[in-house]
Amino acid sequence: MSGKVAILVENDFHDIEFWCPYYRLKESGYEPLVVAPAASMAYRGKYGTTVEAPYGADGLAGKALRGVVIPGGWAPDRLRMSPDIIALVKRIYSSGGFVAGICHAASLLVSCGILPGKTVTSYPSLRDDVVLAGAKWVDKEVVNCDRIITSRRPSDLPAFCAEIIRTLSS
Repeated sequence: MSGKVAILVENDFHDIEFWCPYYRLKESGYEPLVVAPAASMAYRGKYGTTVEAPYGADGLAGKALRGVVIPGGWAPDRLRMSPDIIALVKRIYSSGGFVAGICHAASLLVSCGILPGKTVTSYPSLRDDVVLAGAKWVDKEVVNCDRIITSRRPSDLPAFCAEIIRTLSS
């Protein structure tokens, strides 16, 4: 198994929702590429961990990405303000890759315009946003609908990460 998977960061990302998929991808033989609106910057999580993002969304031209992981926290609200991030997520999805978002990541998915007709989950406070974006919202620990993998909260991380790896393996 191999392949590159983007994992997005911005300030106030949910630390465990970043690190758990990051290390799960690495231990499964995949290469997580840390991507942010601006490259070569350190981003700080809600709980104080930091991560350096060597890639900006506009600097991934020519990289074959199998998917993208979007951790929650307050970062997705910041990420959705970046046209380059939105374009990256759309490009990965339209080229056949998966998009995985947990917790508040649904706010970025709404801005990407990829939810109409899909069944997804999210942190419960985003239910109305998801429904107004044209998706069906369900209360499940993980949902995979047409390569859009979603989960609700940190306690769903085992199922979320397992579904990412299962999707990459198929």
